[in-house]
Amino acid sequence: MSLSLTYFDFDGSRGLECRLALTLAGVPFDDVRVTRDQWAALRAHVPFGALPVLADGDRTIAQSVAILGYVGRAHGLHPADPWTAAEHDALMLSVEDARSKMPEGKGMAEADKKAAREAFAAGWLRQWARTVEARIRGPFVQGDRPQVVDVKLYVILRSYLSGTFDYIGADTFADCPKLLGLHAAMQAHPAVQGYWASRTQG
Repeated sequence: MSLSLTYFDFDGSRGLECRLALTLAGVPFDDVRVTRDQWAALRAHVPFGALPVLADGDRTIAQSVAILGYVGRAHGLHPADPWTAAEHDALMLSVEDARSKMPEGKGMAEADKKAAREAFAAGWLRQWARTVEARIRGPFVQGDRPQVVDVKLYVILRSYLSGTFDYIGADTFADCPKLLGLHAAMQAHPAVQGYWASRTQG
């Protein structure tokens, strides 16, 4: 196989988005998983010093939104209409906003971390969820067929709904049934189910 995707050895965040997008597209790829120690040596040799990186021979693409856009355009998982494609791009970039704006809590007292994350969930994150909700036709953003934007939304929602982040409760999304429905529809999709089955078997 010519394509390889390099990311850390865990199923989450930007790497999972790209792995699932390639899986949804039915594209074989070499899933290169690096340890933190390996990353220390690799970092200086990848674009922008960041993962994930998609490689096709000597060509490489970094940044998850760019990788998702490439996979989507190459395999019919991103809108052909320029305006609609830009709307999907905006949704994907908003996921990056959600990641960057969430209080990490490093160096904070636990009570301060709790207060900061609860304020984020009740304020910025809830507004983000309602904004995305208004753009979902159902069950996916564009209707009946998932695209790369749905993959990116699924992965960030999975992290919130599974309790990955302390003090970000599932009730944050209680008034967003379409958003929760998108998560459920992606989770039930055969390609996604197949991915998780392969990880369990591995």
